[in-house]
Amino acid sequence: MLLAIGSCWWPILKKTWDFYDSMSNPTHKTPIQNHMRYLQEDTGDVLPIDIALWPLRIVEGLPTQDNDNDCGIFVMKYMAASVVEGPVDWSSHKVWGKDMLMIRAEMVASFCQIFQSSLLTKHGFNF
Repeated sequence: MLLAIGSCWWPILKKTWDFYDSMSNPTHKTPIQNHMRYLQEDTGDVLPIDIALWPLRIVEGLPTQDNDNDCGIFVMKYMAASVVEGPVDWSSHKVWGKDMLMIRAEMVASFCQIFQSSLLTKHGFNF
């Protein structure tokens, strides 16, 4: 199971924090460690374990963005690849930056399809 907070996804069963940084910026590590502590403070009453003690693993070899606009798209692509492929060989995904316009168009088409399907189902049209 994956838990998303900020730009970091955590596989709960592995008891690690996996950090996917689409900008590959070493200064991003400190805020993530702060998020880990805040999450522990917020959930300490509910969770029987100290999640702040889990090791932080920075996922290496990821496709990276070349602007400040595509981080959300990269997060969705990272998670889609992880869910579909399981352990991912990120070297086969290096072209996302140059394909960003097509990736955005495909996502919009998928969202429209899901929305249309949910509307049809909601109004009793099951195909």
